[in-house]
Amino acid sequence: MIGHWLEKGQLHSILRVVPTFVTAVVLFLFAIAQGGFLSWFLFYTFLPIALYLSVLLLYPFHSIVIVRSIDNDQLFSGDTLHLQIHLKRRLAFPLFLMSIYESPEGSLRNGITHTAGVMCWFSREVTIPLDLSNMPRGRHVLKSLVLKTGDPFGFFERSVQLSSRMVVYVYPKSRVISAHELDLPNQTADAFAQQADLSNFSGIRAYRPSDRPSRMDWKSTARTNTLVTKQFEPERERYVSIVLVSRKQESDERFERAISYTVSLVKTFLNYGFTVLLTYRSGSAALFLQDSSSRTLNQVYQTLAELTKQQVLEADEVRMSGNKSYLGYAVSTDAQLAFTMSEFAAKSRQKQKLFYITDELPEQDFNHLRSSWFSATIVSEKELKAGERD
Repeated sequence: MIGHWLEKGQLHSILRVVPTFVTAVVLFLFAIAQGGFLSWFLFYTFLPIALYLSVLLLYPFHSIVIVRSIDNDQLFSGDTLHLQIHLKRRLAFPLFLMSIYESPEGSLRNGITHTAGVMCWFSREVTIPLDLSNMPRGRHVLKSLVLKTGDPFGFFERSVQLSSRMVVYVYPKSRVISAHELDLPNQTADAFAQQADLSNFSGIRAYRPSDRPSRMDWKSTARTNTLVTKQFEPERERYVSIVLVSRKQESDERFERAISYTVSLVKTFLNYGFTVLLTYRSGSAALFLQDSSSRTLNQVYQTLAELTKQQVLEADEVRMSGNKSYLGYAVSTDAQLAFTMSEFAAKSRQKQKLFYITDELPEQDFNHLRSSWFSATIVSEKELKAGERD
């Protein structure tokens, strides 16, 4: 038993409870020797405290079963994670001043963990709400919880680590990007979807959220049990290529802003009815995204939530494509990409646009690189914070 406590780092707690047992023994010997009412009164008054500490010292805390549940539907960077911690045990025993918090052994660090608790736990089950504020983007693994309790008089305190694994995804925050910022005609998603000659029917295709209900092919939908819409000439697919570029030694703040702006670009183009090719990771295939459904958006959110600086594409790894059916866009924290894109745009006569993420206005504003084929927009921290998430 002593070895178990030493392994768990509870030697300090044991030393704190030793004087309590010594006091109980002294009071008992004093009552035997004195034999008066006062001496026995003191002993029996102190005896429940000693017995409670004995049970608390030996109580099987590791038999407590923990079940976590999340109240949030989706979590974005900076949001508060609302957890419900459900504790269940076989042996009902009063635990006073009980507190619980996430163990720092998981991926949640940097002091974002908060403590929750109850004054006293008498029943076999209890549910405790626990909020973790200012969640950072990423895939977070919650490995265990630390439960801490003690006696009401402060003689003894015991803490145990209870295993309970849960994976939480915190998505990058997005903002609204207008068609003007993208150098597109000032049209809405519905307007883009309506650019077709209704007199020239060419077939049917899978339904997209931006399609008009009047173009639904209800007979084919009923026959195939799949939503389809009529397609007219010269309606054609609109493609856009988006590349995310950063440096492995980039600051965390700039990298997070680049992630946020990238997901905003992807979301905007999908809402406009474009098919998006997203290149973001070194050595990995690009994402091919065809609609703005919740499933597609969740795929983008989860992919960029897991991306780290060590995995992101760097400027010297970018390979420009000669496919003229794609509009070219890039989000970068590395100004070197502007020279590559400008040179490629001039040679291939394909329009390219760069969004350069920076902390402050750079010494070079890319004016000497701008042309009818290449443009660059400097996105500072102030402009990103001005955007609102949908």
